[in-house]
Amino acid sequence: MSLDPVDQHIGARLRAFRLQRNLSLQAVGQGLGVTYQQIRKYESGSNRVSASTLYRLAEFFGIDPCAFFEGLPGVGPSDSAWEGDPSMRAVLTRIPDPDLRHHLAALLRALELRDQSGDVSKPVES
Repeated sequence: MSLDPVDQHIGARLRAFRLQRNLSLQAVGQGLGVTYQQIRKYESGSNRVSASTLYRLAEFFGIDPCAFFEGLPGVGPSDSAWEGDPSMRAVLTRIPDPDLRHHLAALLRALELRDQSGDVSKPVES
């Protein structure tokens, strides 16, 4: 049986988040109440991560559950002009820290929504 590419992607993201925080398989397993072998299987994509476990993992790492899906084709809002801009996407993808990349993308979306709503504060000139 071949591994599902989405399961492999989520597993790779899990591994990246774990290594970024210098955590062992054992530490993540204990935080979730599962064995380190189970975390290893999640990371390899050989075991599928359930929605509830994905949510608990996101809480454990202090990230948005959507962060596990970043980088998959068609994931995320596509109505933002900057997301369709290849140069902006290239800049964001060069940021190695997935949490920072996620937060910067969220900031850009928030600023874009603020601009669209007309709530733009102009700097006071002196």
